[in-house]
Amino acid sequence: MRLVPLSAFALALAGLAAPQPGGADPAPGGPAPEGPAIDWPVALYDPGAATPGGSPADLVLPMPCGGAMAFQRVDVPSDAGDPLSDLRIRLGRSDPEKGYAEYLRQTWLRGGFSGTTPASTHYFIARYELTEGQFNALTRPCGKAGRKDRLAQGGLSWLAAVDLAGRYTEWLYGHAAAALPRQDGALPHLRLPTETEWEFAARGGARVDANQFAALRFFAEGALGDYAFHFAPGSARGTIGPVGLRRPNPLGLFDVYGNVEELMLEPFHVNIFGRDQGQVGGLVTRGGSVLSSAEQIYSAARTEYPPFQAQTGKATAPETFGLRLVLSMHVATSDAELTRLRDHWVARATEGEGGGGQGGAAARDQAGALAEIIENELDPQRRTALVALQADLRAARDSENAARRQSAGSTLLAGTIFKASLIQTDAEIGRLVYNVKTLIDLQAIAPDPQRQVQIETLGTRLRATRARQHEFLLSMSRALSTLAVDITEADSRAAYRELRESLLLSEEQALVVGLDQFWRDLAQYKLRPDMDQGALLALALTQ
Repeated sequence: MRLVPLSAFALALAGLAAPQPGGADPAPGGPAPEGPAIDWPVALYDPGAATPGGSPADLVLPMPCGGAMAFQRVDVPSDAGDPLSDLRIRLGRSDPEKGYAEYLRQTWLRGGFSGTTPASTHYFIARYELTEGQFNALTRPCGKAGRKDRLAQGGLSWLAAVDLAGRYTEWLYGHAAAALPRQDGALPHLRLPTETEWEFAARGGARVDANQFAALRFFAEGALGDYAFHFAPGSARGTIGPVGLRRPNPLGLFDVYGNVEELMLEPFHVNIFGRDQGQVGGLVTRGGSVLSSAEQIYSAARTEYPPFQAQTGKATAPETFGLRLVLSMHVATSDAELTRLRDHWVARATEGEGGGGQGGAAARDQAGALAEIIENELDPQRRTALVALQADLRAARDSENAARRQSAGSTLLAGTIFKASLIQTDAEIGRLVYNVKTLIDLQAIAPDPQRQVQIETLGTRLRATRARQHEFLLSMSRALSTLAVDITEADSRAAYRELRESLLLSEEQALVVGLDQFWRDLAQYKLRPDMDQGALLALALTQ
């Protein structure tokens, strides 16, 4: 394997590099208006689309030598209109044996591209691991594409992986900028994924429900060998395989488990009960490889390696090291976006978003009073201490706001389920009442001891169902009261949009319909919070 030294990449960043493989230098005046043709057969760059019943990738970008790379869009439920909005998720696993590396942790995610709806953002991640053909297109003179080009590329160091991402980005800017998706007119760039981006996508992202997302692996049916090349009889046994031969995950990503282990952007940190330890460690890979046993492959698995080998003095680059690229955007895509970001941040810092009513006003008054004290403080040491206190208070308030919004979403989902349960129990009550009346009428005409037992049995079921209905109604009433009194309109509306988008992405259509109905019920409840149980039940049964 041959790589141009990293110093060449540094020269490229300065605009002094030699012509790149796969094409001439771009003409003066900027990128060509149209990207180069893709000459490779689909089976070499998007084999999932080439199989019977397969679907094409969400995005295909050209490469040198007529090649291409396929990407999947990863939707992240978050308010695209609020640059500070992001999705709070829980990753990792609770097993204490590897808790130092994989323990449950809370983190946040937002895509760099605006979503198809105002309640969503997204990013793109490569559908497959980098192949030998794609590696050769970026690093060597063009040759004839063949079946071997579909093998996953191994033997990459972290430095080489970063270099490849830079090479590909520069080639796209120079030869195929028109093929790139944009945000506010700005061009994206390619890089290694963060661990949060990788694990969120590997688990299935917003396409799966909460239970499946939290599971050990992304699939509920089948065996690991159906989804991964790993070290087992009938599987890889140490030999790297072609990409796209196994079944994809719910997002349409192939080989996230096994084959080559995938390099991450950031270094390793020890996990101390959900937070990163301060020491920065070595490089991280995810997903396992053809040398990993089934027990070593799951969504939360993390492996640390030293970046360099003391024996050779070279960067660590075993044959099982590969990569999967992410298409990413920088944050300040325009002056207008930077102004919007600053304005939102200042508004949140100075006014707070803290709860409704007197508590929120009190919090804002306290924040304002502290800001005034800091402004008037002349002693440097005291001023420094007060600024640190202000930062801690802002962080605590933001954490409280995030928890409150998550609580609003959970309450909305609970209310939706209670409403659906009320509708189901009402239908069951109707059937039971009809059956009991029918049996009573028959009993009046022709008494029968066995029929009397049926009447009593159905009567018991009817009473139990009505009691269950009363419990559901009480629970729905509490959910409505919480949303109307304890949670602000802004938090409720933001939670509704994000929850609805999440349910749409996971194709929970029945829950989407129920959520919309419950949201309408909430509006009616706010107009008449003192409605009696009969009126509340009638409201709940309205579809």
